[in-house]
Amino acid sequence: MATFQQVKAKHPNWFSRENKRFFGDVSYKVLHGKASKAPYLVRSTYAWSDMFGQPAKLHWRVNPLLSDLDIGQLIDQSFDTLEDVREWLEDN
Repeated sequence: MATFQQVKAKHPNWFSRENKRFFGDVSYKVLHGKASKAPYLVRSTYAWSDMFGQPAKLHWRVNPLLSDLDIGQLIDQSFDTLEDVREWLEDN
């Protein structure tokens, strides 16, 4: 099973302090789908939530991890809580 340390070692620039600050990321986890056992990069972030004069809002975003631990395309859905992500992972 993929771990966050493995993903971070493969993509050090993705997790750099500068990148984290630019995108408004707060934390990262690697979680696995219950049905598929597929790994996902899960991050809490303020990214782009303050557009159009809105206050920044913490939310969760998910990227699938490919077999070589490359970070796949961001899924369209945004989640309000980590528990919402975990519920989504029940079916994925």
